[in-house]
Amino acid sequence: MAVETEAQVRIGTTQTNWISAGLAGVAAGIVFGVLAAIMMPDMMGMVGALYGFGGNTVVGWIAHLIHSLVFGLVYAALVTTGQLRPYAGRVLSGAGIGLVYGVVVWVVAASIVMPLWIGWMTGMAPPVPDFNVMSLVGHAVYGVLLGAAYPLILVRMGQ
Repeated sequence: MAVETEAQVRIGTTQTNWISAGLAGVAAGIVFGVLAAIMMPDMMGMVGALYGFGGNTVVGWIAHLIHSLVFGLVYAALVTTGQLRPYAGRVLSGAGIGLVYGVVVWVVAASIVMPLWIGWMTGMAPPVPDFNVMSLVGHAVYGVLLGAAYPLILVRMGQ
């Protein structure tokens, strides 16, 4: 089954939009998590450390997927209003918006908030900001997949 990338779906604030954003966020988070596990084997343990479970990759994965879901919902909140709305309903332009979103999430959440939080929870002193290039790649991939998957899932759900 081929999907036309130029087809645009209607983006609004319906329950279907929120479900689509959540599913797209989790799906993109799974891919990002697998990449992170390959590129940075200690990453999920560090995510677990955010919640007091340093080194626990299971807790890290659960937290990572919850973060992916929440960031997917934030993405939907941003693209369902304002000038991005017509572009978020297309796969290619959605992927571009998602790329920018992923980089912003990397700068704010991964490069500033996460090292501060890790330091507070563990007593470690990671650099702030921590501009890790591999983390940037993972967040960029997350954003592209989120932005591209969101309209595709909307179409599958009959939006």
